[in-house]
Amino acid sequence: MNETLERHATITSPYTPGNVDAAIRHLERVLSAEGANSLFGQTYWRCRVRQVSATRGLQREQRARLERLMNRLADAGALQS
Repeated sequence: MNETLERHATITSPYTPGNVDAAIRHLERVLSAEGANSLFGQTYWRCRVRQVSATRGLQREQRARLERLMNRLADAGALQS
């Protein structure tokens, strides 16, 4: 598992297994369209991904999608440096 996602297990998630897919789809859509250079910036989006990652009962594929989002943010950050 991605260490970044595990490190933030104490973050509280407002999501449930029933609505987490919609939250992940939203993050995927925003981060693919605007990337980490959006109005809110990388810090905001990392926090959002961590928040969704804290949802109890995530399936393996959901965790993989969230890990890909964190990797996308990390790659974008490396390009900006």
